[in-house]
Parts: sequence; C-alpha cells; structure tokens
Amino acid sequence: MVLIAFFILGYEIFSSLFFRTQPAPAIEEEKKEVPAVKKDIEITPAPRPEPVITTQPAEGGKKEITRETFEIEGFKIEITPEGGRIYSFVDEKFGFDLITPAEKSLGILPLSISTGDEKLDKVINSGKYSLKRKGDSIEMVLKEGDLHVVKVLEIKKGGHMSLSIEIKGVKSFYVLSGTHPFEESFYTHEGPVLKLGEDVIRIDKEDVQGKLTYEGEIAFAGEESRYFFKGFSGKIRNVVITSLSWKDPEGEKKPLTFTYVLYPGEPLEMYMGAKYYSRIRELGLSELLDWGMLKIFVKPLFIFMYWVFEKTGSWIISIVILTFLLRIVFFPLNYKSTVAMMKLSEAAPQLEKIRKKYKDDPKKMQEEMMKLYSKIGFNPMSGCLPILVQIPIFFALYKVLIITVDLKLSGMIWIPSLAEKDPFYILPVVMGLSMIIQQKLTPNPDPKQNLIMYISAVAFTFLFANFPSGLVLYWTVNNILNIGQNYLIKNVILKKKS
Repeated sequence: MVLIAFFILGYEIFSSLFFRTQPAPAIEEEKKEVPAVKKDIEITPAPRPEPVITTQPAEGGKKEITRETFEIEGFKIEITPEGGRIYSFVDEKFGFDLITPAEKSLGILPLSISTGDEKLDKVINSGKYSLKRKGDSIEMVLKEGDLHVVKVLEIKKGGHMSLSIEIKGVKSFYVLSGTHPFEESFYTHEGPVLKLGEDVIRIDKEDVQGKLTYEGEIAFAGEESRYFFKGFSGKIRNVVITSLSWKDPEGEKKPLTFTYVLYPGEPLEMYMGAKYYSRIRELGLSELLDWGMLKIFVKPLFIFMYWVFEKTGSWIISIVILTFLLRIVFFPLNYKSTVAMMKLSEAAPQLEKIRKKYKDDPKKMQEEMMKLYSKIGFNPMSGCLPILVQIPIFFALYKVLIITVDLKLSGMIWIPSLAEKDPFYILPVVMGLSMIIQQKLTPNPDPKQNLIMYISAVAFTFLFANFPSGLVLYWTVNNILNIGQNYLIKNVILKKKS
C-alpha cells in the first residue's frame, strides 16, 4: 500500500510536469480548425475581444455595484443593472458562488459583451439596464439613444439556462463566460476547457499569453475548476481566451483567463454550477468530468460507483462495495503473494546464514540466495506482481474520488464532507494503525525492511491527514479487508490444505 501511495504522488508530479495540456495556438500565429459547422446563419466574427474593466476605483474607495437578486430553482442569482451582467451566482445545493472576487473587483463579469468597438463595449457593459422577472426568465434591456440591447436569461429545469441576446445594428459579437471558479484544486485542472470536434481540450491558465483562439465545431466552452463549471454550449464556432494578472487581497499576483464565445445568432445554452453528474449527464456535458490519462479505467469505475450511489444513496457504501469487489477480483494474486511471503519467512534463518557467510562476497551471496529461492519455490517477483497489476486501478480510483463533487454533500458521522479532510484526524490515525497491523501480520524476514514499513506507516498518517476523507476512507477499508484476507489465507485456506 505504501508503494502504491508513492506511485500516486509520483504520478501527480510527473503528469503535471510532462503531460500538461498543450495551450491553444496564439491567435496571431495559428488557428485550430476542424470541419466547420453547417452554417444556418452567416456570421462574420467580430474583432477578437479584450477584457473591459468596468469597475474603476473611485475617490475614497471602490465603486459600489448595485444589483438585484433573483431566486429560481435552486439558484440565487444577482444581476447588476450596470451592464446587465451576473454579479453573483450561487448554486444553493452546494452553497458555492461561481462568480469570483477577481471578477467582482475588476468588473469583468459573465454576460459581458465584446463587439470590437471599445466605446460601444463600454456603453453596453456599463450602461443602466432595466431588469424584469418574467416567470423563470430574467429580461435585461438597455436603451441609450439608438442603442438597444436585450438579454434574456431563461432558467430551465435541470439547472441550466438559455441565453438570448439582441443588439440593434450589431450582427457579430462575443459573450463572456467568466474566469474559473476559485476553490482548492487538489491537482486538478482549473482554467479554460472546450470540446472541439471529438477532442476535449483543457488549457493551463499559466500557458495563456495574450489571446488564444479556436474555430470549428465547438460543443461547449467555458471555465472550470475541480468541481464547478461556467460556460456555454450550442452552435459555437469561435472561442477566444484572453488573460491578465490579478492581485488578490494578500497582494499575490495570480494569472487569470477569460473565455469568450462568438454569439451564433440564436440562443446559447448556458450552464453555471457543479459538475454534478446527474445534472450534466442530462445536458450532454458529462465530458466536463476530467477523466485524465487513465480514462479507460477511470470512467467505468466512476459510472459503477455512481450507479451504486444512486441505488443506495450513500457514497460510503459505494466506496466500501467497490473496495470489497476489487479485493475479490485480485484475490488470486494476493493469495500467491501471501503464500510466497510465508515461504520467505520460513526460510529466514537460512537467508541469515547466507548473509553472514558471504557478507564479503555480494555476488556469491546473491547466487546462493537465488538457489535457496528456487529450492523453496519462492519467486521474488510474486510479492510485487499484485501491486503492479493493481496500480492502474488505484490511480483510477484516486482520480474518481478527487473529481466527484457529490462527495462534498456526503459525510460520515464526525466528518461533514468526504471531499474535505477529517477535521479531527481520526480516520488518518485509524488508517495508519491498519497499516501497522497489516505489516505485523505479514512481516518481512529482514528486520530493517520491517522498520522502514513502520516508519512509512507513521509518515503516511501525517501525509493523508490533509487528503480528502473519501480517499482516506478507501485506503482504510482496503487495509482492513487486506488484514481479513491475510487471516483467511493463513488460518483457514492453508490450514485446511495442510
């Protein structure tokens, strides 16, 4: 188990350094293209957008933004009449505001519009809109001279929206989805994401310099964090990603990206909320879940665990059932490994004699040890094989548990959320003790190796103390089942055979 944990940490570091998503080509240099969408409406793209900062510090402090609140089907939405944009969007199921402090302080808010005309954009994004609630729709209207802008945001069942925009005299413009929601990333992607053709592309925000563009058949585009997404889907043909640096309240500079989509001349579907599988599955957005490089293992595991969750209503039961089934699947390998370790333990006195006799001749020592292994029927690889075979599965399960937003709503007695660390550190301590008991039941003939394993158990107790409780629960249950399995092999199966 310690080896697998090392592999997981190494995998995260290695993949973050060498398998990062390649950034989109810069607009000025190259465009990413796939076969174009069938054109029902001819649209010539507007000049590519620049973020329009509309909240400038006023004398004596920051400019205050007025807003009106609307509560519709599980969402609390605040719209600012200044620009007819979304100032706050709280997914009440998770109690999370998808509009970031950066967007609010800069005034670069979702539903901002870019026509390519700086003066016109300033009026559209800071002019005074009239707001009106009509059933499940919010209508925003701006009339200034000859300028007439109408935005209609319709909240639909299932947690998504329809956005229609009409600007008198303007045929082509971009609309902003915003920047990525702010939350703990825990080694997951945060930044722009889009589906171009059959490929889901995730761009690291640090890689965006200036502006990037994508053109072609784009199923969805927006900004994501570990658990949340805000963006658009529909007949999108052009996406532009811009970047800037923002200084947080602590004075630290952070890179931000903002994703714009070219309005297609017909309503866009808009989704702002958690990557809650039961929601996004119905909206055709299930690929927002970042399966990672091991998709072939991660996706089936996730679907199975989610199926168990939907049947039982408990993620704890889902984790336990999956862990139990994995122990059954890998039982033959674990059986062979346990038998091999028992043979090695029985040969410990002979191994010690060989070490003492040939301590000055390492080559001869190795030869004699291999002869002994052959004599007793021990294969040195038999102890490693079960671990090596299981590594992809453990990676996949690790990925499943860190991308599943449902865990935020699932607790366990004293733990309010399986997506967060154990506030009292009880579960990590239990996990550490289970690792020590496991080692005591299957000791290595080499005392030094045993000592290393005990030290590792303590070290990983501290390491896992800050891991999501769902992960720690899995390791703990797996250790406990492994202890029971070893007892079954040694005290039941092998005794019957003898």
